Amino acid sequence: MANKKRGYHTIKLGGKNRTLHFSMNFWAELTDLLEISLEDVGSVFSKGLSIKAIRSIIYCGLLANDKEEGNEIDYTEYKVGSWLDDLDSSEIEGIVSSMLESRILGNDLNMGINRKVTRSTKKGK
Repeated sequence: MANKKRGYHTIKLGGKNRTLHFSMNFWAELTDLLEISLEDVGSVFSKGLSIKAIRSIIYCGLLANDKEEGNEIDYTEYKVGSWLDDLDSSEIEGIVSSMLESRILGNDLNMGINRKVTRSTKKGK
């Protein structure tokens, strides 16, 4: 379930409710784990999400929140991967949606571009 506070998402994983936080700490963890620069984030996700990327997103979101809150880290990247077997596709879509609503360096991930075009802005010829 998404929290009204931007960048937070809570789901049941590993037998308990856990919160992911898509904060600057999340982006630092994710770019380190995937060994990419912040500039490469868009190109990595534009190719579609691999299973490894999904696992990394969820792991880094959990890790960011738990480290920020001083919570015990009672999981590894591989433990998170095993928990993903219990999630359905709509839950994963909700997590990715929350991540896309987060901000990088004060900017929306989508660079402020409305991705849902409802009408053309081009003038007819």
